Amino acid sequence: MTDQTTSPKLRSPKTGQELLDMYFLFARSHLLETASILDRIQRAPDGDKAFTDLRVRQLIAACDIIKDPAGNRGERFQLLFSDPDE
Repeated sequence: MTDQTTSPKLRSPKTGQELLDMYFLFARSHLLETASILDRIQRAPDGDKAFTDLRVRQLIAACDIIKDPAGNRGERFQLLFSDPDE
């Protein structure tokens, strides 16, 4: 009997190294773009004030999700950026 409280983990037919080779440059470019956006916001007039905005706080919280080894990063991103009122 399977435990229905957890969703099955989908496995890739590719190895971790193959996936890293495929996606590294893509991921790096998106992280670089995000870092650059945050720098532009911070350098702008009243940029420090913008860092109190929920959206910037969510982006920074997303960075914590990235470095957390617990996994389920995609799901946790979805929850972080979801509107709790919907």
